[in-house]
Amino acid sequence: MPRKDSPGKIDSGSTGQNVLTDVSAQFWASNDYWEFAERVQEAAKHGDGASQYYLGLALNTCDFLYGYYFREQRSGTRPRIRTLDEAQQLTATRQGSAYTPDDVRDIQSRCQRIMNTTPPPFGIASEWMAAAADSGYPLALANKAMSKVLQAHNDPAPEKASAARSEARALVVEALQSRDAEVILTLASPVAFLAGDEPGNALKRHWTWVMAATLREPNDASLAEWKKQHCAVAGPCHPDDTMLDVIHRVMGNDFAEIERGARELNEKIDAGTIDESDF
Repeated sequence: MPRKDSPGKIDSGSTGQNVLTDVSAQFWASNDYWEFAERVQEAAKHGDGASQYYLGLALNTCDFLYGYYFREQRSGTRPRIRTLDEAQQLTATRQGSAYTPDDVRDIQSRCQRIMNTTPPPFGIASEWMAAAADSGYPLALANKAMSKVLQAHNDPAPEKASAARSEARALVVEALQSRDAEVILTLASPVAFLAGDEPGNALKRHWTWVMAATLREPNDASLAEWKKQHCAVAGPCHPDDTMLDVIHRVMGNDFAEIERGARELNEKIDAGTIDESDF
């Protein structure tokens, strides 16, 4: 729930669980997260899970990316805001950066007003994400599943680790009721960890879920962003590469097996027959 200095009280209702695409489309198309936040804030306060999630995602994106490129903190000096030229130069000097100078300009456009306004004008990203999970919003549940997986991995107490894994599996099953491609993509990492397979099998499981999301909605905006991040870190990729090209390059001779597994996974998701034994 929001802190006392957050902009109002969040209703515990779940009025926005049934529609994934509308607010999502607004978020991915937005060139100014201040304007986006103004549009969805009231719905978020009244319990709309989609609005809560994407408001949290917008704020988290600004906290991380604007802070990374535009905020400079040197020992013994006051923080300063880099110029656009300075921030764009970082794309060439920071290894593994997924962002181009044009991307950095877009980050400034989307986030500058929010990040230079105090106190935080639309609340705190983590609190909106927690509210979205409480509302049962599928993408928030998928992210919470990953948090539980990491908790299980890092907890030295076997009983606590087992409880966290069980909670993660239940969250995966609940999130999959949406049958949404972005949810399936988001779940690729937690299900790979949950399986407890050898690294090679875990890798196949991860890419099977990525393939399932790709087959379900190849033009989804979240897939385009995911591909950009992957290619920056693990690339290189050709500018015209599709997600299938990327998967084929990574999986090589295992591509046909991955595709077959992805189609079977999508059939189970659509039929509502997937259960914890599948991961």
